[in-house]
Amino acid sequence: MGKRAKGLFWGGVAVFLFAAGIRFLTKLSDPGYAYSKNRDFIEHSDSYDVLFFGNSHMANGVFPMELWNDYGIVSYNLAGFGLPMPAIYWVMKNALDESEPALVIIDCYNLASEEKAGRKEMLHAQTDHLPLSFHKIQMINDLIEEPGERLEFIWNFAAYHDRWWDLDQADFEGKVNVQKGAEIAFDVVSPNKMAQRPEKTVEVDSVGVEYLRRMIEECQNRNIEVMLTYLPFPASEEDWEEALYVEDIAREYEVSYINFLDLSVVDLAVDCSDKNSHLNGSGGRKVTAYIGKYIDEHYNIADHRGEGAYAGWEEDYRQYTRYKLDVMAQTETLDKYLMMLADPAFDCCIYVDGEAGIWRQNEMYMPLVENIAGERTEKLSQAVTSGGDYFLMVDNKRRGLNENVDGKQFSIETSFGNVHYGMDEKGNRTLFLQDGETDYFLKTSQGNNVAVQIVVINSADGSIAGIKRFGSGLSVYTQGDS
Repeated sequence: MGKRAKGLFWGGVAVFLFAAGIRFLTKLSDPGYAYSKNRDFIEHSDSYDVLFFGNSHMANGVFPMELWNDYGIVSYNLAGFGLPMPAIYWVMKNALDESEPALVIIDCYNLASEEKAGRKEMLHAQTDHLPLSFHKIQMINDLIEEPGERLEFIWNFAAYHDRWWDLDQADFEGKVNVQKGAEIAFDVVSPNKMAQRPEKTVEVDSVGVEYLRRMIEECQNRNIEVMLTYLPFPASEEDWEEALYVEDIAREYEVSYINFLDLSVVDLAVDCSDKNSHLNGSGGRKVTAYIGKYIDEHYNIADHRGEGAYAGWEEDYRQYTRYKLDVMAQTETLDKYLMMLADPAFDCCIYVDGEAGIWRQNEMYMPLVENIAGERTEKLSQAVTSGGDYFLMVDNKRRGLNENVDGKQFSIETSFGNVHYGMDEKGNRTLFLQDGETDYFLKTSQGNNVAVQIVVINSADGSIAGIKRFGSGLSVYTQGDS
């Protein structure tokens, strides 16, 4: 090899190593949220029949893994927090470069906004994963007005190069969103009051409306069906005006529209994760169930359960269930735990010691238990009024519900085996499940100051998935606490 050839060779090696190093440092310094949230879409973008777009209302409000389990719908939630409609349009435009869904569902909250990009960190969080392409360049030029601020959206290292001191173990490990892009909110908060529905529809003229029209037209030009939504929350008068005007847009383009503000799908008293905006996991499951039923009845979307090509979704759903159980295991407050139990994936047995007086400590406990039961019950009201012990058993697979307030023992056969609730000779409540050998309740006669005892069962296989106890202060109880 001649001197010139050697120089070219080693020069090429140096360029390659430099490029590889820059790529590694770029990936390492990137917080990774966009890749984590959208990894499954990036890797399998051509396999999704339904795509969801919107901002945080949609991200917190629709759960693709629930749609899979209930209907076999293969979907992905590409909604992003804090995104105005122009940014949502470009997220969709780039996604459709990689995917050919049969149905696109767009939530229309914040339609009246005149913003185009929103906060930069929010835009990064939903676009950093996009490969550099003609449409990504168009997006950056359209949304970012200052030319000097565009580089960081083309090359992420320009935005994150100073993160070195913030790096931790998580930056060196793979981050995975097991919710197909959705993000369950696990708080439960009493909401603000919802404004009354206006009598008249007011036209909304905004940048948001312009880009919503562009989204609908883009999909229709590609022969993709469109459904619009306005997900539920404690809406203001201005929010109502947006929601009602979307009806006119849907009618104009002859697309379906679900205005959840007009429906009683959720109970805002227990289904909000903050006071004025977002749904928690309980609310999101109810919205998802409604949308799933609507899709099943109005669109020709395939049920892929049982198909070999989608066998991986069954394991994905098991991981999703484990994720929810892991969060529950780490939960330390009763209100959040009760909210998470309102989930058809979990059966449960709940015992409340009447002497603990929990109903007086937080007015949300009663509606949260009713939310688990799926109905308002006279026996729960009786226990709250009398201060007596209360026991609830929920069997979702058999749609079974059993309550006890009089203290008498009973046995019942369930989908997860025999349940025997009773009392021992010292006056301790007892709960025997399945094999009948293990008492899952702590004995108060032995000095255990426990107010609420809960056993969680995985509905899929009937296994005991968790045991949680709360003391009289309604924080997590550790045996021996007094």
